[in-house]
Amino acid sequence: MNNLKISLIAVILAASTAAVSYAEGSADAPKGERGKKMQEHFKAADKNGDGKISREEANASMPRVAKHFDEIDANKDGFVTKEEMRAFHEKHRGHKDSK
Repeated sequence: MNNLKISLIAVILAASTAAVSYAEGSADAPKGERGKKMQEHFKAADKNGDGKISREEANASMPRVAKHFDEIDANKDGFVTKEEMRAFHEKHRGHKDSK
């Protein structure tokens, strides 16, 4: 009976971990070719691998992000996340950068 309980707990933990991983992956999943390229550029620019872009990282390799950094950084923490970039893109979809 103990083995059954241990097996059941292991299955529940594995399923929970898989569900969390899937949900996290879904939030970051690129949408279309443009999204995929954004993911690649973001990862390349994130030199320290912390999952966010500092102003310095943006200045070094993402000039358009650097140009709009303060507007993209919605929570004003000094970093741009994938979610903030996605929200900025959604907000400005169809608007061309005229400057």
